[in-house]
This record gives sequence, C-alpha cells and structure tokens, in this order.
Amino acid sequence: MGSSFNAQILVEKLANLNNSQASIETLSHWCIFHMNKAKQVVETWDRQFHCSPREQRLAFLYLANDILQNSRRKGSEFVGEFWKVLPNALRVVIENGDEFARNAALRLIRIWEERKVFGSQGQILKEELVGRQSENSSRNGRHVGLKLKQPIKNMMDKIVSGYQLIYGGQMDEDVIFSKCRNAISCIEKVDKEIDTDVNTGKFNGSALVEEVQGQHAVLRDCVEQLTTVASSRASLVSYLREALQEQVT
Repeated sequence: MGSSFNAQILVEKLANLNNSQASIETLSHWCIFHMNKAKQVVETWDRQFHCSPREQRLAFLYLANDILQNSRRKGSEFVGEFWKVLPNALRVVIENGDEFARNAALRLIRIWEERKVFGSQGQILKEELVGRQSENSSRNGRHVGLKLKQPIKNMMDKIVSGYQLIYGGQMDEDVIFSKCRNAISCIEKVDKEIDTDVNTGKFNGSALVEEVQGQHAVLRDCVEQLTTVASSRASLVSYLREALQEQVT
C-alpha cells in the first residue's frame, strides 16, 4: 500500500487545494492511502504550506485536521509527524492571518485538545497558542476600543470570508445532513444485527462496538460542523449590520 507515492504529485494536489469540503476530503483520503509514507506526506505539506498564499493556508490546516481525525483509528503515523510541524504552522496563521483564519485555527487547537488527538501534548499546544492569543487580545484591547470605526477593507475581508465559509462549499449542509442520516442508518443496522447475532449465537461484540463508536464520531463531527455554520451565519449577519451602520453614519 502506498508504493506509488510521489511527492511531486502531492505538491500539485496541494497547489489546487481549496476550502471546499470535497477538495479537502479527496486529498485527505489520498494522503491516508499513503499512510506508510506519512513522513514524506507531512514534510511536503509543511514545505508547501509555507510557500502557499496566505489565503490558502487555512485550507492546509483543514486538510491536516481531516487527515488526523480519519487516520487515528488506523495508526499514529500522521499524529507523530504532524506534531512536528503544526505548532509553527498554527503560529503563522494566528499571528499573520485575518480574524476569521485566527479564530478557525484556535478552534482546531481546542478540538484537538478535547479529543486528545495529540494526547497530553494537546494541552500544551492549547496553553501556548490559545493562551498567548488571549494575552495579546487583552493587551491590545484598550487601543482597539479607541477606534470609532473599523477600516473598510478589514470589514470587507470579514464579510468575504464569511460568505466563502457558508457558500463556498467548505460547509455543505446537504452533505453534512447526508452523513448524519448515513451514520444513524448504520447505527440502526448494527442494532438489528445485534438482535440477530444474539439469537443465532454469532455475536461479535468488539466489531460492533467499534462500528458504533465510529458512527458516533461521525455524528459528533456533523454536529460541530453544523454549529460552525450557524455561528458563521450569525457572524456574517453581524458584519453586514456593522457595515450598513458604517454607511449610515
């Protein structure tokens, strides 16, 4: 498996990466298929991340997240390799990205810490990057508060980012709901299989438990994505109202 891995092919795929869910999932599956080349995959990811345009770097983080979340049950190769490069990549986005990118990066850190993706190291990552960002925000708060109006360009960046997240394909609600229905259907199927297997004496508890846990993880991801969509819509409405108020005043 993975014998045909070619770093140049990955470079080309990364160059075409965008924030759409389809783009991220397709490349994530390709990388996981080459899991025994995790070191080369992540090293290539890291090089291309730092060469990529600023607006594309969030897509790189989403890709890393998808690979981490979906490869963990198969092995820890990607976890170990991404731990070497993600702290610096996250720092770049948090320190140099726009507000939307910073918030997205901080949210990924919290998710990884909650799910113990990096074990106890996730807490260290959270304290280092999330804590530092909070301190910087507090330190700069009084200066921000003195500004009566935000720069128009900054406001437009927020509005464009909000539209891209909601309508750009990254968070396709139809796809998310379809995943929910499929997961629920699988769980219901497992429930029926349990009854049948118990009656026939062919009960395989460990396999069924693993299947249910996997589908529960899918449902948790769907809930988080739908929560993000709702939050993004609320933020977009807020930005539009603020922009309208700027025009009025």
